[in-house]
Amino acid sequence: MDREGGIVIKERIIAAFTELSRQKGFYRITVDEIAAGAGVSKRTVYRYFNSKDEIIEAVIDKLLSTVGGRLEKIIASDKEPDKKFEDILNIFYHVGRTFINPMVMQDLNRHYPQYWEKIDKYRMERAHLLIGIFLKEGQNRLAGSIDPRIAAAAVLASVQAVLNPEFILANQLTFEEAARQLVEFFKHGFIRDTGGASPAANA
Repeated sequence: MDREGGIVIKERIIAAFTELSRQKGFYRITVDEIAAGAGVSKRTVYRYFNSKDEIIEAVIDKLLSTVGGRLEKIIASDKEPDKKFEDILNIFYHVGRTFINPMVMQDLNRHYPQYWEKIDKYRMERAHLLIGIFLKEGQNRLAGSIDPRIAAAAVLASVQAVLNPEFILANQLTFEEAARQLVEFFKHGFIRDTGGASPAANA
């Protein structure tokens, strides 16, 4: 089989696993199910991947590559920082709805922590880049006299603390819900403005 045909088969195997993961997570998927979903034999699956773990890694690599490409387009656009922020949030919503569902989160936490570490490393690298851009473009919109370095550190720490399998599972959240509420916290805080003077102003 030529190289192009081999790439097509690999993509079919990756697509089959991704589709199965929506109903079964990662751990409970069998190679027989992957083969059936891709329309190939089990032997063919093993011709392109040595193990199910290799398929999982390929699925994650494809996800990160796709998300990274979308983020780069948003970053390079001439939209206002707020609109870029909304577009990035929509990407996270899509990922949460179609890929990082509760079963996948459980499996990453229990059986494949090494792959969560890979996702976490990638997203934190991207987060550093995005935060730097947003602070540069919208620094004049930071509340009060907040130091941009403190804002960046707070955002990164919050992302790492909240958007991880252990926290999400322990609190019976979904990735999508956790991401949405975290963004609301970044945008609006958690103390309602009642129109009175702030404690700092009365000090």
